[in-house]
Amino acid sequence: MKKILLWSTALLRPSNLVSGFVFTLLILGIPFTIAHSDHEAFGSSEMKVVKSINNLSNELSNLETLAHVDTAMKQFLQRQGIIGASVGIVKDGQLIYAKGFGQTDEDTDLAVEPYHQFRIGSVSKLITATAVMKLYEEGKLKLEDKVFGKDGILKGGIYNKIKDKKIYDIEVRHLLNHTSGWSKRTYGDPLFIPHKIVEEMGGPAPPSLDTIIEFILSKPMPYRPGAYYDYSNFGYCLLGKVIESASGQGYEEYVKKEILSPLGINNMYLAKNLPTDRMENEVAYYDFSHNNMRKALDNSGEMVSTTYSFNIEALGAAGGWLATPTDLLKFMVAIDGFKNTPDILSNESLLTMIKPGHGSNRPYGWGGVTPDGTWWRTGTLAGTAAIMKRLDNGISWVVLANTTNRSSRYFNGKINYMMHQSLARMQEWPEQDLFALSYY
Repeated sequence: MKKILLWSTALLRPSNLVSGFVFTLLILGIPFTIAHSDHEAFGSSEMKVVKSINNLSNELSNLETLAHVDTAMKQFLQRQGIIGASVGIVKDGQLIYAKGFGQTDEDTDLAVEPYHQFRIGSVSKLITATAVMKLYEEGKLKLEDKVFGKDGILKGGIYNKIKDKKIYDIEVRHLLNHTSGWSKRTYGDPLFIPHKIVEEMGGPAPPSLDTIIEFILSKPMPYRPGAYYDYSNFGYCLLGKVIESASGQGYEEYVKKEILSPLGINNMYLAKNLPTDRMENEVAYYDFSHNNMRKALDNSGEMVSTTYSFNIEALGAAGGWLATPTDLLKFMVAIDGFKNTPDILSNESLLTMIKPGHGSNRPYGWGGVTPDGTWWRTGTLAGTAAIMKRLDNGISWVVLANTTNRSSRYFNGKINYMMHQSLARMQEWPEQDLFALSYY
């Protein structure tokens, strides 16, 4: 049965399909090498595909060669007290493994399948940074463009209410690498203090992103732009506004049209605040931390789980996307620089994202990069843990979970160790490419 499965899925690869699938690849640019990789990368490319669907199931990854990954994940969930998780692994541009573990929702006891969606937290920043670089390539903005002021990208309305003149020196690249000059030490992360902002600014609860922006622009900025690194969700929320202004489209609309849809990713959305607004295939979220109740966003005084106590709709470009590991790996192989699949950005843009220059060693969108060609991005919210990693040997992987607890600050290190150990045990790699099942 295993051999039949491998043979049948191999027939579904885009290169072997004759009817029912249309794939047009236009490859531009010259091959180059990133870090110490033996995998050469291509420049900007276009890939025309038909609508993607959620057509994967756990049983497609029930392979003997990957059984030890199953075992490791089941043990990890049990030891860490995680309700549900989903994993995807890519080898040389092919999705060889996509599998869910645990439950989507304790109330329904529904098993996680590869098509179930999770909040991905700050992994969203990599999507936003890619959209900015796409606009850069289109000539619609420069990385050195001023964000505010009469010659800035954002002007008029609330952007005319700037108190600190240092704000006028912020450039797009400062938002990308968290050196804009704002600091959470001043008044906390503005995306996670909704009640304080409503109390000062008035208006309905929760505060809109425009209200949050107006609140921040009315405050002094502690640092000169470009001088200090201070991780900023707010800066990436502003990049969402930059994308809207430069493109003439809504943030979500532009990302879907120019980044996701060309890759066949048609089922990613921005998350909603309330559990009643969960998407059809979205998991529920659980936080088992010590202090896991907060005031509701609507200022009713009701206490709710921390997983639904923050304004993820305002967080949007900084941390609001829903995705599956398959979605994220489709996206990953389009910005990984390897020659196996065409990239959606040019060589120059890919290198700029991992090595920005301008005296900064902070990457754009990525959480970190190393000289040996390892790139990663993590995301954490109450009830959300996400990590995606690109290795220089052509292997990439994603793990998403719907649970946080007291030990969640160690989640990334533990899951990274578990995946490293599991992949090191691989003796034979499956030949199947489950990406093919995402198209029709």
